Amino acid sequence: MFAFGTGDFIVAGILRELAAEFDVSEALAGQLVTVYSVVYAVTAPVMAVVAARWSRRLIMIGGMSLFVASNVIATMSPAYSVLMGTRVTSAVAAAAITPLCFSAAGTVPPADQRGKALGFIGGGLMLSMVLGVPLGTWIGGHYGWQAAFWFVAAIGMLVLIGMIALLPPLPASAEATLGARLKPLTHGSIIRGLSCMLIVSAGGMMMMTYIAPVMYAAGRVTTDGIAVLFLAAGLAGVAATLIGGAGADRLGPVRMVILGASLLMASMLTLAAMVGWGATPLALLVALAVVWSLAIGTLNPPLQVWLISRAGPSANEVMALNSSVTYLGTSAGGLIGGLLLAQWGPISLPLVAAAEVAIVVTLLLTARDRASAAASDQTAAQAATTSTV
Repeated sequence: MFAFGTGDFIVAGILRELAAEFDVSEALAGQLVTVYSVVYAVTAPVMAVVAARWSRRLIMIGGMSLFVASNVIATMSPAYSVLMGTRVTSAVAAAAITPLCFSAAGTVPPADQRGKALGFIGGGLMLSMVLGVPLGTWIGGHYGWQAAFWFVAAIGMLVLIGMIALLPPLPASAEATLGARLKPLTHGSIIRGLSCMLIVSAGGMMMMTYIAPVMYAAGRVTTDGIAVLFLAAGLAGVAATLIGGAGADRLGPVRMVILGASLLMASMLTLAAMVGWGATPLALLVALAVVWSLAIGTLNPPLQVWLISRAGPSANEVMALNSSVTYLGTSAGGLIGGLLLAQWGPISLPLVAAAEVAIVVTLLLTARDRASAAASDQTAAQAATTSTV
């Protein structure tokens, strides 16, 4: 998960270098993130069905080999189209492996160690934001964009070696049809909750994908500064995940979402003002990135708790759909952000992100059953305890 997270988000850190290298706009370069996310979101549920009868160990080793090869080829890309192709194959590899990582962690270790294993895997993605992306961004800024992809390939190679040496035989998983995995989409409350996750992901990734041009407009921040911003935002995101989960337990998911949404909306409007000013000190931008990351981090756990509380026996399927929807939101954010950047400039991105937050709050508040609102929050708080990992 650390390798996949670093490989996914590294493009945002070296966006300006890639745009200059391939003589494309920053908006078009941002579609490297969009395509990765679209391919992942579409491929993940399909691969889970197609490969249901295959050895999970074989799929994981084969997928990791494809991921490493894709990033090596990316370093030698002679054209933007070739680099885009490597993003597609990298996403296919990640989509094939990620669900199996969680499945293996939940079945291979002894029963009393599975929660710890699942927690480690979930933490890998957050660690990529704290360590992998900032370090890769710094490497790309000082040694060229190719070095950033070499860095990702090296991480992937270490993981591949570890899989070959340490991963035990993993039998095929239980067969499941695509229809069974998509069945929760027939429930209105689930659709509403997944829509909220999609919008939050779109707004958050829109800002992360185009953080370089937005921060350059706000305070002439260069590559080194972007690495610092990623580091600060990643650390805040790790803390926010804990805060959001605990807040959902104590306050209920809806109240926690409102709190996080208010904080996020305020930070986006502040960022828009800073872009309009154009001379914001880096220290203020770092502080804002911390607040903004805290807000997003406190939104995700309570939204997931809200979904689980309404999923009933379909919790596993809903969480799988949640993963795909998150990546669809990521892709939508990259696409929308690119259009906004090209048409109305950097200031439009935080303004639209603030509007998206308002939509999320509206969707959740109008979804609550008047007669059972309190009971729903109580059920959700209890579900949070069993779904933290």
